[in-house]
Amino acid sequence: MQKTKPFIHILPQKRTVKSNTGERLLETLIRHNIFLRIDCGGKGKCHKCRVDKSMENSGLESIDSCQYKVESDISILIPESSMATSYSMGKARLIFPQTFKERCKTKTLSEEYGVAVDLGTTTIALYLCNMAKGEVTASIAVKNSQAVFGDDVISRITAVGENFGKLHDFVIKNIAWGVETLFSGLGKDKNLLSRMVVVGNPTMIHIFSKTDPSSIGVSPFLPVFYNSKHFSSGSLGFNFSDIPVKTLPNVSGFIGGDILAAGVASEIETQPDGTLLIDLGTNGELMFKIGEHLYATSCATGPAFEGATLSCGMPGIPGAIDSIEIGTDQYLSSFSVINSSEQPDLKPSGICGTGIINAVAQLYQKGVIRPDGAFSDGSDKFMLIAQDYGTGQLPIYISQKDIRSVQLGKSALMSGIEFLLGKAGLDQPEKIIVAGAMGFHIKTLDLIRLGMIPKIDPDKIETAGNLAGSGAVMALCDDHYVANAAYLANKIEIIELATNMEFQNTFIKNLKFPTL
Repeated sequence: MQKTKPFIHILPQKRTVKSNTGERLLETLIRHNIFLRIDCGGKGKCHKCRVDKSMENSGLESIDSCQYKVESDISILIPESSMATSYSMGKARLIFPQTFKERCKTKTLSEEYGVAVDLGTTTIALYLCNMAKGEVTASIAVKNSQAVFGDDVISRITAVGENFGKLHDFVIKNIAWGVETLFSGLGKDKNLLSRMVVVGNPTMIHIFSKTDPSSIGVSPFLPVFYNSKHFSSGSLGFNFSDIPVKTLPNVSGFIGGDILAAGVASEIETQPDGTLLIDLGTNGELMFKIGEHLYATSCATGPAFEGATLSCGMPGIPGAIDSIEIGTDQYLSSFSVINSSEQPDLKPSGICGTGIINAVAQLYQKGVIRPDGAFSDGSDKFMLIAQDYGTGQLPIYISQKDIRSVQLGKSALMSGIEFLLGKAGLDQPEKIIVAGAMGFHIKTLDLIRLGMIPKIDPDKIETAGNLAGSGAVMALCDDHYVANAAYLANKIEIIELATNMEFQNTFIKNLKFPTL
């Protein structure tokens, strides 16, 4: 009789885990805290989750773990290149207003630890904090393993059905693994954790909260709940000491605690009239201040801006190309790699979100690609790094598909901005704050060249790092900022793009790159 629980033997560690018959291998591995790359959202297109399956004749067969269904016992080898990478994030990525720093000075100093979580569709950022001091002690980013069910919120909602339990379980495992890694890195017990605050878009927060987000995926796109939620960690499935877990409010089906946290951290209400706040990630959230009014909308920019789904994409971690230079001869003249100054022998492994924005801007400025995004010479890719079998260097290139992904993302963003400006009766913003994981490293001139943002004086554009993470830390350390987020949520007027008949025409118009 066939076993209902096949075994997966992981070599050479000699570790054995149980699967479910017919379950995808990748899902089994995630359930057992083994995280692989899922750059294409589990579609079997990127082949970056490949493992080597042992054959009866002692040979090895390369298989895509996101497509392979486990029907019987198997033995596998997992290449290092297939493993998802967690990475430390420098503290400079977070900016805190002076008012927060002053409030922290009035507190009694102690070592009370909490974790602030920015739960993104593609990436989950965790910040371990000494809450009394308002200090970030350590930070880490992990890939959101829900990507096996799709790379955007609509894909996640579509996958809910019989996979809802897995979607919730995967994100809990990601966060729990990140918490344990943060504490072990400091040589401390994870049971010292006393509080957690989680921010994210409404779909992510619903799944985290064990609430079916299906209502967000159909008109009129409403969340099940709006208010801040309070949980015990045990009720959510965490494996550490029971602590309070809090989320920030939802404003609509697509505007949630992440952009509210960014609004809190940027002190949006004190910004000049006409200030546009952009939280740039897989989903682009926009908030616009004019007078006493706050307007907000969300646009599906796609995962390309976080390095995901690109032909040679990767997160902004050591080894990622983050900028290039194209010469007047239309050939690559130079490039920079994250951490290459600290590790001179570090080989480039791929290109990150900041790198693809800079690269496409360079290619367009130097005439390698046309305003419609096609390569001028009719080719289908631009080679950055050639393959070198001697050194093991893999090829890194930008494909026509990658440029199309940038066009789709930048058009969604610019179209959303135009609708917000139209609501406010303005032609352009007075100030732009660009937030997101790439916020410190992105070049504002690249954003203007690609038509991602309106053409304004570059001095009026501020790159502010991960403001959602900053706001999450502030809410973790001081309940005053939880109340501030709720106050902003009640003030915001939502501009719905999904139901606007003119949005499609605006979107098509903005697909082209602007005239230089």
